[in-house]
Amino acid sequence: MKPVETTGTEVEPIWDEFGIDRCDFRRHWNGDLINVFSIVGRKATEAETEHFIKECTRSLARWVIEHRDQFGPEDRFQFIIGWPKAIRATARQTVKTGGTFEDVEKIADGLVQVDMRRGWSTGLFPQDEESEAVASDGQPLPYSVSTADSTAPADAL
Repeated sequence: MKPVETTGTEVEPIWDEFGIDRCDFRRHWNGDLINVFSIVGRKATEAETEHFIKECTRSLARWVIEHRDQFGPEDRFQFIIGWPKAIRATARQTVKTGGTFEDVEKIADGLVQVDMRRGWSTGLFPQDEESEAVASDGQPLPYSVSTADSTAPADAL
């Protein structure tokens, strides 16, 4: 896993790269809100994709715990895994979870369930051979995203 610089850019890191953005929330608590995010491609099935996304989320949580000394004691975290625009132009978040260091440890250790966002897979996994999922431009959806260009520009997740 590799963090990449995304601040002030339209870079969307493709898994297993990820971005980190901070926002000072001292008015609400004594720390920052830290977004840790990446985009992923589809796997062969909905179940396989869901499992992969949840494992990516736990991996990001483990990374935060391993690098705890780089964050403030009151910081809170938000883990976001999303679709690239090639798969879905809107409603791109598949997972959005997080919390305090205590919450992050529970996510990392698998002690709490990582919930998928409602509608995360709608229209992406055909239910039968007659239907074919398509992107917003009408083209068939790819089953994966190439990691060759991990700094592909796009809007924020």
